[in-house]
Amino acid sequence: MSKYFNQGWFGRHPIMYDFAGFFISPIRKFAAKKMGLEKLKIIDIATGTGAHAYQLAKQKHNVIGIDLDKKMLEKASKKIIPDLKLKFNYADGTNTNFPDSEFDAATISFAMHDIPYDIGIKILNEAKRIVKNTGFIFIVDYNNLSGIGSKILHFFARLYESPNYEPFVRDNLSSYLKNAGLEIEDKSTFLGAVQFVKVRSM
Repeated sequence: MSKYFNQGWFGRHPIMYDFAGFFISPIRKFAAKKMGLEKLKIIDIATGTGAHAYQLAKQKHNVIGIDLDKKMLEKASKKIIPDLKLKFNYADGTNTNFPDSEFDAATISFAMHDIPYDIGIKILNEAKRIVKNTGFIFIVDYNNLSGIGSKILHFFARLYESPNYEPFVRDNLSSYLKNAGLEIEDKSTFLGAVQFVKVRSM
């Protein structure tokens, strides 16, 4: 991925990123619990400051968070404590260098909406490669603009989100998944504003 991602938009305000994360912390906790009771080996792609990876590790999963932003990863590393199976690597979500079928699941939390469409497809294809055939990809992100909750959130989100945000919420993942050969197994929302989508290979 380009310099934009590790030194540009995402890298400018890691403190603001964590501040916003404080307000979505309950959503991350809910999303982590939706991964189920079975203990999984999970890769958290575009982990940022590691908030989602941390919640997954607290559920006793074995988690590796990856990101291209070194400042974000510095903050993420502070979440590592001895009783959690949690670590963070500097890696590109489009080319992780992990072996095929290395993980039981991949998670992408509040990242797809910030990524250009073509990069999003590459990330999903890479996630497919490194997740077992029996595994799944779990995406947490903004929902489309069909409900009151999503429209309220959209009013504020468009003030600070990247230029890729609005195309994402208009598409609502459908063409991303189709072009990556993925289909939805389960979907739920939080107040119609945030979607939790579990997908597998077609």
